[in-house]
Amino acid sequence: MVEVDRQTLLFFIIMFIFLSLPSGHDQPHSTKERETLVTFQQQLLDAEEELALSQYSLGYGNITGFHLSYQDLLDGKSAKDWPLHDYGSDNEWIEDQKDSILPNSVSSKVKNWWGSERIKDHDNDRAYLLNISGRAHGEFQKVKDDDLVKYNFKLPPYLKEYYDNAMQIGNGNGNDASGYDEENGNKEDDKRSNNDNIITKVGNITVPNGKISIGIKSYGYNFINPDFSKYIQNKTSDEIDDAMVINLKLNLKDYEEIEDHEFETRGIYFQETGSLISVSRSAKFLGFHGLSHLTLNDSNFIKAKTLMSQFLNTSDIRHDFSMDDMNGYIIRSQEQCEIITYFQFEKTDYTWNQLRFIDDELINPSGKPIPNELPNLTIKDYLIYSPDCGIILTKTPEIPFVGLKSEVLNKKLRSLLVGILLLVFIQLLLFLRQIKNARTPGQLSTIASKTLFIIGFQDSLVALMFLLVSTLIEDLYLLIACVAVIAFIMCGIFELRFMVSVLTTQVNERGTTWWEILRGSTNGGETTTAEGTTTPTDNGSGPILPIANPPRPPPTTTTTTTATTTPAGPGWEEASFSNSIFAGGFSLTIVATFLILNSLVWRIQYRRIFEYVGLILLNSYWIPQFFRNTLKNKRQSFTWEFVFGTSIIRLIPIYYFNLVKSNPLRHHYDPVLVAVTTIWVVFQLTLLVLQYQLGPRFWVNEKWLPKAYDYQRVIHFKDLESGFSSEILNSISSSAKVPTTGGRESPTSSISGADIIESKCTCPICMTDITLPIVNTINDKNGVSENELKKMKKTYMITPCFHIFHNDCLENWMKYKLQCPVCRESLPPI
Repeated sequence: MVEVDRQTLLFFIIMFIFLSLPSGHDQPHSTKERETLVTFQQQLLDAEEELALSQYSLGYGNITGFHLSYQDLLDGKSAKDWPLHDYGSDNEWIEDQKDSILPNSVSSKVKNWWGSERIKDHDNDRAYLLNISGRAHGEFQKVKDDDLVKYNFKLPPYLKEYYDNAMQIGNGNGNDASGYDEENGNKEDDKRSNNDNIITKVGNITVPNGKISIGIKSYGYNFINPDFSKYIQNKTSDEIDDAMVINLKLNLKDYEEIEDHEFETRGIYFQETGSLISVSRSAKFLGFHGLSHLTLNDSNFIKAKTLMSQFLNTSDIRHDFSMDDMNGYIIRSQEQCEIITYFQFEKTDYTWNQLRFIDDELINPSGKPIPNELPNLTIKDYLIYSPDCGIILTKTPEIPFVGLKSEVLNKKLRSLLVGILLLVFIQLLLFLRQIKNARTPGQLSTIASKTLFIIGFQDSLVALMFLLVSTLIEDLYLLIACVAVIAFIMCGIFELRFMVSVLTTQVNERGTTWWEILRGSTNGGETTTAEGTTTPTDNGSGPILPIANPPRPPPTTTTTTTATTTPAGPGWEEASFSNSIFAGGFSLTIVATFLILNSLVWRIQYRRIFEYVGLILLNSYWIPQFFRNTLKNKRQSFTWEFVFGTSIIRLIPIYYFNLVKSNPLRHHYDPVLVAVTTIWVVFQLTLLVLQYQLGPRFWVNEKWLPKAYDYQRVIHFKDLESGFSSEILNSISSSAKVPTTGGRESPTSSISGADIIESKCTCPICMTDITLPIVNTINDKNGVSENELKKMKKTYMITPCFHIFHNDCLENWMKYKLQCPVCRESLPPI
């Protein structure tokens, strides 16, 4: 009942966390919030209209964040005085810092290489990639420009008031983090530059160089994409087949990964020139709406305007834009730098039409042959500019900036998943064979439950991790789900049942110390009974007196007392163990999974330490079995097939991800980690092999081991005077009298003066006779050979409290309880 309550509590905790997560459609809680939301929605609608009506020669228009040109910024003008320029036929907007937000130092660099070479012949000229969905990785360097002035983008007054109120509610003060000053304009920027909070802003790179990663997802041609095609009215002007909207995720890190900056931007990729532009957006910088004027020429402007208008119209602002969305805009405006990115791709070895055919075949396979080696993403040059943080990043010379297209990456991931699926399936087969070879209680009693738990914990991590990943990668969902399902079946069914069987068999060890378990077997060897249980063999040293609890006097009322209480069945124990393992293991797996996912964002030094420690702990599964073999004096518990197979299977992924530099997950090359893990696993395997060859206690000095209690010790005639039932004496034939050490006469067997006397008593469990040999101590002890003493130890067992049972009867009882069936005295384990 307690275990059921734990599961119920765990269920309610998970449900509470799930229900506490934001729904993504939070509604206004007050009239003021509703008014703010409606006003911001109208601001976005106005910006969309400005974009739809914009012309290249007329400038940005009334778009938040684009009111001041860079020259206006240098001249100390304020955005509240907009409009500052009157553009028309006599005064056209041009790409220069007097009109554009881009300083000439940025635009001049970009114009040197961005979109400078256009593809003219689609049949013969080498073309740029048409579909650029994929990931690429390279390095960046920070351009030092002390003369670069930072923009001070401002929140609109109504959003500033809303943000200030939220800050007061959140932290009890009204500190303005927006940097907005209606009266003093850009003077507030000087105050902000001295504020330490600016250093923590996402994108405020403080290192001179570092690593850059981009992830690109293209939305396809506008006449094919169903979300965009519905806005096409004039096919001659609105249907675009040489440019597309893209989603670009940008990640910037220093080499030690202390700084980690991540952005999500939208932009346009121009296929004929291999050039890409993307911008960020926030409540004080509507980059999407001003992007078309950042494309450097009128031709690019028309395509960008059309595509971005279609993209922005895919959502209904009045119905789909919620409080959460508005808060996200505001938070980004406070916590991250705004960025404008320019990327120039390298040409491929294929023509335009060849690339179009390859892309169509990959999207809608028809069986037509395509090249085995698909072109990679290769960035020729790039520039990243942050107008409000005053940062310029460019490509590190001679350092390649390359990556894989999504199709190539998926192909590699598919091969990787097939390999992992094969490993998981082989591990499942090994477990099934091991379960088949370990069915008897004696075999189960020697298996370390902690070893099974560590192995099962690894498999549960695999199952949960792949289950989470399956929701993120749609193209590989089936393979990922197969790995997760097989891993879950293995750990949640077979490994769990096997562990429960082991724990149920070992339940009689509850409350028993490791010292007492050591006493349960001798140093000299072991004998396996028909049931598979391990019993000690005599070393010829004579009777071994009980060491543990001193025996109580046996009952004097009757000598044939039977066990009136049978051992409880294992059913309730199995349910209890199953519930405990499932609840505890499930909770630990969830905690470990979140810890692993969280470690991905740690700096590289901490992440590597965590990786080393975690892999060492997860690959310590044979250590508990080594100590279990020592305690139980068992040379081998698992089959060698399972031991070596499991070890190899769990080392293969470590070898792959740390030694194969081109692995699709981009795990760093780390042969030291491979060597450390391999040495640790081989060390454990060596210990198990040495136990098998030299004995399970080869590493323990025999002087340190306690003397084991011998359940089949030899009974001497003089022992009958202390503690044993009188039934034994009464069963001896009265045809002969042999004086005992006390001077009295006692009945002997019909063979007077024999070395071994046979007596009979009743087993209290099965109520049948036991033939009990007794050594006649009056005769010369040398008359009884060692072989005769060993033959005497086959049918009976004597407890420390002097009760006698059949071997099978007492062993079966002790599988469930370590108590004497007659007097309930504690018994040392076998």
